[in-house]
Amino acid sequence: MNRTIEKVLAMIASILNVFGIAGTGIFFFSMDSFLKNDGVQQQIIDDVQQRTGTELTMTGLQNISQLFGSVGWFVIVVLVISLIIGTAGMIKLNSDTKLAGILFIGAGIFSCLISVPSILFYIAAILCFTRKKDQPQESPVGKKAQHRVSNNHEQIK
Repeated sequence: MNRTIEKVLAMIASILNVFGIAGTGIFFFSMDSFLKNDGVQQQIIDDVQQRTGTELTMTGLQNISQLFGSVGWFVIVVLVISLIIGTAGMIKLNSDTKLAGILFIGAGIFSCLISVPSILFYIAAILCFTRKKDQPQESPVGKKAQHRVSNNHEQIK
């Protein structure tokens, strides 16, 4: 059976996952390097103290910076796992559609439950579970009439 729709949906979701990996990496690691700048650190400490009246130390700010880096790595690892599972689903699509559907659901879960790539993976999984293999179809006119061969040669002239 031709599973082009499922392949296209999974490919689009995988491409969006790659963009998500790149965007996450750029955002979190630029924030991490931004928070490591001494001038920025002092300005953040002064702003927090002025607005809230609480004192933020350099250690606390470094902990926040480390948190940004850790969250960034976690999101990237989860999206890479989703990408790998989605690719495995695309590979298994022609041989075992049920397994491919399960893999697409797993990829959808790992690509952040309600994001666009996860929705595309879910749609591909639903198609894997619901579309049946092609059945041989009868002609629209009906069954063909069988031709009978007559043993009586006298009728044929």
